[in-house]
Amino acid sequence: MFGKLFDPLSGFWRGFARVCDVVGLSLCWVACSLPVVTVGAATVALYDAVFHGVRKGEMGDYARFFRTFRESFRAATVLTVPALMLAALLSYMWYVTYIMAAGGSRQAMVWLYAWRILLLVPLAVWLFAMFTLSRFTFDWKGLLATAARLVLAHLPSAAVVALLVEELAVFTFHKWFLPVFFTPGLGALLCSLFMERVFAPYLPHEVPEPDPPENESTEE
Repeated sequence: MFGKLFDPLSGFWRGFARVCDVVGLSLCWVACSLPVVTVGAATVALYDAVFHGVRKGEMGDYARFFRTFRESFRAATVLTVPALMLAALLSYMWYVTYIMAAGGSRQAMVWLYAWRILLLVPLAVWLFAMFTLSRFTFDWKGLLATAARLVLAHLPSAAVVALLVEELAVFTFHKWFLPVFFTPGLGALLCSLFMERVFAPYLPHEVPEPDPPENESTEE
């Protein structure tokens, strides 16, 4: 019993290691996102490391994170900067509408939900772009076009992914940012459950390698 408890290959310790990886990779994402404009490359790296390290149990997830961060930096940043500007504009319009709705304007209340939907659309496209970049190689133009097509082709999954990230962000903000120690990694893990279904038709099928033939002795 105690041998299994202290066995590093046991289910308990493997699960514990993956929880630690979610926390560690979340902190890596926070550190690499501090300049703000680098949040795109950090998100690409986080998704890649969480999918391979946490979901598939592969080794070297931290090295993978920083390698992917460097490789995806240019394409991710080119799309992230205008996305941040658009998000700031829409957020400001949402805030103004919120003030009007708090004052009793019914029309503003309707627009409050409209602005929220408008915020989710570019968020979904941006998230699909970052997650796609973690699995495929694109320049920024091809990446944007591909992400937009995938969002249109998979609207339910896109809506769930965008709402999931939004709710985790709101939860983190309202808790004085303390959940940031795990919400980025947890968000990437949950998003991968939907995104990998989207990516599946475009990825080569993994064919298991055949077992080596057994040595057979021949009698003369």
